[in-house]
Amino acid sequence: MGVLGREEYFNRIQTMVGEDSSDEAISFIEDMTDTFNDLESRAAGDGVDWEGRYHELDERWKRKYRHRFFSGSGNSAPAPDEEETDEGTTNPDDMTVEDLFEEVPASERQTS
Repeated sequence: MGVLGREEYFNRIQTMVGEDSSDEAISFIEDMTDTFNDLESRAAGDGVDWEGRYHELDERWKRKYRHRFFSGSGNSAPAPDEEETDEGTTNPDDMTVEDLFEEVPASERQTS
């Protein structure tokens, strides 16, 4: 089975239909024309160069990754401003090891 170009396709239909001008022949020609045009437009795509778009997005993600990797910052979230911190909380930059541990009175300690 060969694949026909546009002209060959319509020449074959014309050969099959001949000089028939009945409603059935006209409907057949109309259906074949609409079908061919639809298949042709689907094959052409929706006008978007998907391969180019893929490569563009791929490069963009690679650049973002490289920037994040080489910038030395593993945390992409911005640090909160001092004005935004809640009252009564300790700024993590000002904490010491002693601040992490709370002294528990001996009477409240659990023994195993």
